[in-house]
Amino acid sequence: MNETVSEAEARKRAKDMGNEKPYEFDPNGTYKEVVYSEAWKEGRPPEYKKYREDWDRVPREKVELQFPIHLDIETTNICNLLCPMCPRTIMVEQDEFSDLGRMTKAEYRNIIDEAVQYPEFKSIKLNYLGEPLVHKDVSWQVEYAKQAGVVDVMMNSNATALTKKVGEGLLNAGLDNLFVSFDAANPKDYEIQRAGTTLGRVIDNVYQFVKLRDEINPSCQIRISMVMYKDPYWLEQFEAIKVIWKDLVDAVGYGFFVEREPNKMGEYPEVRDFHCAQPYQRMFLKYNGNVTICCVDDKDETIVGNWRNDKLTDVWNGPLYKEIRELHSSGRYYEMEMCRKCYLPVSD
Repeated sequence: MNETVSEAEARKRAKDMGNEKPYEFDPNGTYKEVVYSEAWKEGRPPEYKKYREDWDRVPREKVELQFPIHLDIETTNICNLLCPMCPRTIMVEQDEFSDLGRMTKAEYRNIIDEAVQYPEFKSIKLNYLGEPLVHKDVSWQVEYAKQAGVVDVMMNSNATALTKKVGEGLLNAGLDNLFVSFDAANPKDYEIQRAGTTLGRVIDNVYQFVKLRDEINPSCQIRISMVMYKDPYWLEQFEAIKVIWKDLVDAVGYGFFVEREPNKMGEYPEVRDFHCAQPYQRMFLKYNGNVTICCVDDKDETIVGNWRNDKLTDVWNGPLYKEIRELHSSGRYYEMEMCRKCYLPVSD
């Protein structure tokens, strides 16, 4: 089986690690960023700090919670772009993607109403493979969650649909974090990486949102995120992105591209003492109804329940989820097929 460059390098790092260097737990180890401002934290409530401490502590100590800290809620699986690095694009091109749709208000309300009953629950992200801004109820979704007591409401977006009206709606609703996918500073490269939009359009939208944020809701964090490749050219692009957004947004960062094409993927070597943070922190609710355990499972290979049919607490405390956490707690994560194909253990 042929390996991609990124996989080959990851395998080499894992081999070099061997059994001499113990795994060092880091729940955010796959993402690198440059922070320009943390002024947004000044407007956060007192429980925000405790929640972020628990985000690290709970998986580090392998704590079994009654309910997850965080829910990833795919309010829609529709996207207005076809980015080549995105697993959604690959599945669409291979006619393997699920039926498209948008979560109803009643479905969303039921999720939030159940979740806020549990003191452990603190945050949501309103997307997975879909673009949250193509949902007409997106501002209402933010507002409903904030009024229900959710401490941290966030979303990833390509910002193509981030008009002034949409931005004002999100900020007035109380959005806490907007993470904008922004993958090149060169207009030609940008139109390839973010197929279906243009560099200028997104810059204008995000800059407008920054100005609105400063006026309406200064506690909303804005971060620019790039998909990075093992090539000096893309490091140059990142440096240019830093120039564009320095002192306008709060942070600029990147995560390395990982091959998701099935016929190019392989299994990574086992990493001694590794355990993943996600089975202890969060749960993924896909638009198609499936509940999954991690951000890497775009093909729903490990389904632990169905949020349309099951109570979320029953899924989280069910035998499948408990078995998965036990495997990670006891150092046997590699017994899971999904985990053997995951790049997180060998990321540095």
